[in-house]
Amino acid sequence: MPESIARPLGTIRVGEHGEITVPASYRRKHKLAKGSELVLVQIGDALMMVPADVALNQLCQRLQDILAGEGISTKQALRNLEKVRQQQFQELYGKE
Repeated sequence: MPESIARPLGTIRVGEHGEITVPASYRRKHKLAKGSELVLVQIGDALMMVPADVALNQLCQRLQDILAGEGISTKQALRNLEKVRQQQFQELYGKE
């Protein structure tokens, strides 16, 4: 399965004070250590965690600039993203 396709890595539990533990395989792959920052992104009802990265911030800005150049607001793109996410999930897993 290609890395770009979403797949579950496992389950996590929220601790007493709201803390979570990132699976070791993900920490190793992304070179995360104590104090590493992750960005939480909510897409519809999904919560995505990605390592905080200057390149990621630059990519987000480029995407916003491209969308603006096409006359598409970030808000419009995010509304459509939920629909696309559901379609992808349906194609990958055959259910909602």
